[in-house]
Amino acid sequence: MKRKTIATLAAVMFAAAAHAQDQPKIIRLSPNGGGAWEQGNGTTKTFYYYKAKSDPRVAAGVWTSNEPGGKLRKTAFTEFIHILEGSVVFEDKAGKQTTFKAGDSVVIPRGTEFAWKKSNDMKEYWVIFDRQAAGVRPPQGEPMFFKLSADGPAGKGLTANKNGRTREHEYFAGSDGSSVGVWETQPNTSADFHETKYAELMLFLSGNVTLSTPDGQVERFKAGEVALVPKGIRYKWSSDTVRKFWVIFDAPAPPPQTAGR
Repeated sequence: MKRKTIATLAAVMFAAAAHAQDQPKIIRLSPNGGGAWEQGNGTTKTFYYYKAKSDPRVAAGVWTSNEPGGKLRKTAFTEFIHILEGSVVFEDKAGKQTTFKAGDSVVIPRGTEFAWKKSNDMKEYWVIFDRQAAGVRPPQGEPMFFKLSADGPAGKGLTANKNGRTREHEYFAGSDGSSVGVWETQPNTSADFHETKYAELMLFLSGNVTLSTPDGQVERFKAGEVALVPKGIRYKWSSDTVRKFWVIFDAPAPPPQTAGR
């Protein structure tokens, strides 16, 4: 089984309070896990950059491994991965194998049945969210892993928003308020600080952006770099024309579902 599913829950929970964002700041993810909390040993290591206060298993970080893989399983959460180095082979329940390599971004929806077959000197950014829980509706249809495109789906592309300045395509929407997609904006500078009600991982595909906070933190990002904006932070955005993949997670809990709904 894949590494985060077999990691001991006690180890994940250990020191969660110390690593939660009590004083949230914009986080710059490093491919080498610099500044993150590390778990694991040998050739498999997990680096945590973010853990939700409500559930530390809703998290984001960096992972490295040469795991030989495991058996067919059904996922109990949704996961976004962006492969930095190496490759991995996934096998669906029909036996079809798909190889993902460095530069690929992949979503594995909750409920997907697949086998993680082989990791070859692999390093990835990852986000786990949309966890199976009481009151969370089951996945619809037959979920299956898929690769994101920076240009949106073939033949469809990105859809312009009403503001006329931005375009986007949402690839995934979870029952917990999470979402994954690709978004582009023309040059834009925020007039005011925006307070987030969720965490967002931003993988920049093109352009340059500056994110700043009221306390003076200023972080500049370019294509290939990753920002993580924690839940509850206030920040401003300033950019030229920028395109990014977004992963919104650790969102406010949706209203409880009623019988027959």
